[in-house]
Amino acid sequence: MERRAAAFARLFEAVHEGVYIGTIAPDTTTTIAANPHLKLIFGYDGASPERDVRPFDPDRFVDPQARVALLERLATDGAVAAYLMRLRRADGNPVWVELTARADAPAEGQTLRVEALVRDVSERKKLDDETRDLYNQMLQAEKMAALGQTVSGVAHELNNPLATILSWAERLSARTLEEPVRRGLETILSEAERAARIVRNLLTFARKRLPCARTSSA
Repeated sequence: MERRAAAFARLFEAVHEGVYIGTIAPDTTTTIAANPHLKLIFGYDGASPERDVRPFDPDRFVDPQARVALLERLATDGAVAAYLMRLRRADGNPVWVELTARADAPAEGQTLRVEALVRDVSERKKLDDETRDLYNQMLQAEKMAALGQTVSGVAHELNNPLATILSWAERLSARTLEEPVRRGLETILSEAERAARIVRNLLTFARKRLPCARTSSA
């Protein structure tokens, strides 16, 4: 038994996981044991007394509601696994941690006795966020490329009939026409030219979204 206890003590000191044993109540905590790696995660000096290492105090939570949710889960389920939280280190800087813990049934005053492993996952969370941002950027780029293709197709479909309308309107305007007919023809020319400008603007927009595409202008 002594050898077993000594082995557990060495493991407690050497393991590269934060180990926490203590009690967590709605308004406070009490630390029974905190290993060196837990102190490292939360920025405590290695010589700090274990009782002073209190990572689950209310002011350690970036989001106060996250603490309420954690206590509810521990009280209801008796355990959590790979539970992601954002806590504050001793210097106040935030750190993302993953908590795996078990808790005894709540005692008087809703106090939970908790045994927990804590892992610093800040780098993994940062990488996940960067990957998600990159994915969203790629998704947005694909959407804009698809929009550019659609706009380009619509613009080209409009271009041919507009060119025909303009060509015939210009031919007719060269003839001698009655004044009401000429005014109507001028209106057709003006509106057709406006539509042609819109088509050119659409093609310009499409080219910006499709830098590799080769599209002929209207």
